[in-house]
Amino acid sequence: MHQAYSVHSILKQGVQIESIAAYGNHVILGTRSGQLIMYSVDEETGVDMRMFNKNFSRKPITQMEVIASENLLFVLTDNLVQVCDIRRIESNFAFMHSAPDTRGCTLFTMDVDTPKSITGRVATLIRVCCAIRRRLVFFFWKEDKLNSLELSIELNDVPRSLCWVGHAVCVGYKDEYVVYDISGKSPKKHDLFLTSSSISRDPCICLIRNNMLGISKDSYLVAVDPSQYKESADGSSDMRPGGMESNSSLAPLLWSSPLLDLVWDEPYAVGRVNNAIEVRSLVGRDTLVQTIPELQKTKFLVQADKGTIFAAATSELWCIRMVDIRAQRQQLLQQKKFQLAIELTQISDEPALDREQTIRQIHMLYAKELFTNKEYSAAMKEFEKASIDPYDVIRLFPSLVPEPKSGPEDIAVPKSSAPAMEDSDLEDAYLALIEYLALARQREVVKLRDTKSSSKSLLEIIDTTLLKCYLQTNDSLVAPLLRLNQCHLEESEKTLKKHNKISELIILYQMKGKHKDALKLLREQASIEGSVLQGRKRTIRYLQELGGDHLPLIFEFGDWVLKENPEEGLTIFTDELIEVESLPRAKVLDFLISKHKALVTPYLEHVISEWKDSNTLLHNVLLKQYREQVQRLLAQQEKGEEVPELIPMRAKLYKMLEESNDYSPDRVLEEFPTNMLLEERALILGRLKKHDKVLSIYIHILGDVAKATSYAQANFKDDEKIFHTLVKCIMVPPTEPPYEGVALHPDFVEVNREVLLELLNTYATKIDPFDIFEYLPDDMPMPQLEKYLEKSIRKKMADKHQMQMMCGLLEAESNRLEAALQAQRNISFELNEFSVCPECKKRFPSQSAFVRYPNGQIVHLSCHARIARAAEQ
Repeated sequence: MHQAYSVHSILKQGVQIESIAAYGNHVILGTRSGQLIMYSVDEETGVDMRMFNKNFSRKPITQMEVIASENLLFVLTDNLVQVCDIRRIESNFAFMHSAPDTRGCTLFTMDVDTPKSITGRVATLIRVCCAIRRRLVFFFWKEDKLNSLELSIELNDVPRSLCWVGHAVCVGYKDEYVVYDISGKSPKKHDLFLTSSSISRDPCICLIRNNMLGISKDSYLVAVDPSQYKESADGSSDMRPGGMESNSSLAPLLWSSPLLDLVWDEPYAVGRVNNAIEVRSLVGRDTLVQTIPELQKTKFLVQADKGTIFAAATSELWCIRMVDIRAQRQQLLQQKKFQLAIELTQISDEPALDREQTIRQIHMLYAKELFTNKEYSAAMKEFEKASIDPYDVIRLFPSLVPEPKSGPEDIAVPKSSAPAMEDSDLEDAYLALIEYLALARQREVVKLRDTKSSSKSLLEIIDTTLLKCYLQTNDSLVAPLLRLNQCHLEESEKTLKKHNKISELIILYQMKGKHKDALKLLREQASIEGSVLQGRKRTIRYLQELGGDHLPLIFEFGDWVLKENPEEGLTIFTDELIEVESLPRAKVLDFLISKHKALVTPYLEHVISEWKDSNTLLHNVLLKQYREQVQRLLAQQEKGEEVPELIPMRAKLYKMLEESNDYSPDRVLEEFPTNMLLEERALILGRLKKHDKVLSIYIHILGDVAKATSYAQANFKDDEKIFHTLVKCIMVPPTEPPYEGVALHPDFVEVNREVLLELLNTYATKIDPFDIFEYLPDDMPMPQLEKYLEKSIRKKMADKHQMQMMCGLLEAESNRLEAALQAQRNISFELNEFSVCPECKKRFPSQSAFVRYPNGQIVHLSCHARIARAAEQ
């Protein structure tokens, strides 16, 4: 306990006080005989009577409320609400208005709001709720009178206490409390709780912190949030079941006896109980701040201003003033009541900077006290409020502070003064520290991103400490933390090795760019039985994620994987990942050719067939690989060995030569053999449009008339003489093979008349007789050529007739166009100084360029250009 208030006796006179109101340093007394008296109370000048109205009413003044901003005094006397003007002293409570609609009122409450309009004007909205028998009637103050809100609520009993805040009106009966929500179309009732669990007591309601309702129940003060009883837009309510602990985050406040009256003076609740006035705080374990037994006779309490309360008995008046905040704070800090000290400092009149600094210091003291008492989570919250350097908090945990390196230039890290923690407390402490550092980290990251003012070294300290905490509490969070890439490398490396977190150590190396260290460790762990990194998969995945910037590392550490398992290792270069696909394929190809030649073919097959690579070099190399393998297999076959893979391999070579459009035929042909693979050679020559050589291979060497015919048909559009070349190959047999080391086909060593006649008869329309007659054998009978000649001559005649018909049609079209052109030339029109452009409405100057449209309209050339541009857009 400490002295929060000092008591000053103001009056001891014969008037019988029936009600009291106050504002600023003024107090207004309402007497039993109907008098109104105003006193001004000042610490220096003392007490001074400012107003006195002896005959205000013939009946007792039962209730008064002051609206200081509007200089209005609302008075309840003779069960009628009247309004006085207190602006001028000489007026002595000048009467303004008497509300006849309030006749029968026994109690009233007010709600005052100061909304701001869109123009910035601030108005005062005054509403009054009167209890008239078993009914609540609502009014509003406008134009110097009370007007009805046309709202009333029927009650179950006569109310003993009322309190209005925003949308909620709390009613206290002799045995229970209820809240009415008046925000909807019709008032909605919500039951709270009984006034007492044992006997009937007079209700007591007061507005406390943040517009909360402070309601008395037995010896407790229960805080109720009225916003929980507001109807939502969909018609539902957020109401919770009634009870002492269900309506607010504030725990019920215990008093020495049931409350008889209560006022709120931030941060204190000042209540009248049996035989005393008690001052209590809403925070801390020991809520009793001060007891004032000398005011045991008081009947009324009212707050006038911050730190000023007036108390009255039947014929006595006291002023209760708050003790200087600095003096209170000093006592509270000595008693270690830090929360109350903070609340007092927040309302002090000290300069803002000094006030904030003091609050931070108190938070710091409170945090250290909580930490010493092993309340780690609460301590961290206070450290956060104190805006302390996170490193100072980390120093409270000696096991988490990096060990200083030995050396003459090293600066000793000051040791923490916090008490040593037992093993049983460490986990709770670490969890609390994690929560604190997570918030600190977010704050530093925002600073670093927005203002660039934060230090990266602080982030390193925070993340490295978080790493150590996670290893002690929840190691599943280690990997995500390391991926944020702010941990200190050496310290984190040492910590992870100490806890044998090899997999997480790989992540650390990876995020810090120490790829070589990571790959070395992966290679070492791959062969260790039982290691989490045993095998090749983690190395392969790591190499795949490196990308083209680290190609030498990929080749260096991919080599051992390719040697152990070539098929699995090849996925380093062929997996469906963006980083893998973006690797420079020519360099990968060079690596495979030099170190792992057996993997060149499957690599190129994947690149070309799966990734659709059209690079000419890769296609040429793959064809070379196919050719070399086919030649090798053919050589094995000549030796008498069984080579079942020859046919599929040769089929691959043939298919690629036939279908691929991305290889270079001339380059491939340079390395192609002339004494074997002649059918494949014919495909290459066909790409080079060397039809005579292709047909020579098909006829003279292979003797395959069907392939020769198919080739001629496929290329007839490009070369209409190709069938002439084909029959010439048959009519003029070569004297020696076209290539060394191959033999001529026996069917075509001499003129094969049967094949010749079949081709002539079949493709007569594509073979000109004039081109082949000179090559026909001299002894070939003409009757054998009859069918060919008949088809050929008919084709010639048809072509001639077609040509004649086309000439006639073209001549007719030419004549028609000539006549149309002449008709257009004969069109005339007049353009004079009165002619106007329909687009710009201007005349045509004598030297103006113009355009005439087919419909006869004439416009300026510039207008026409503008129209054309607009049409294009």
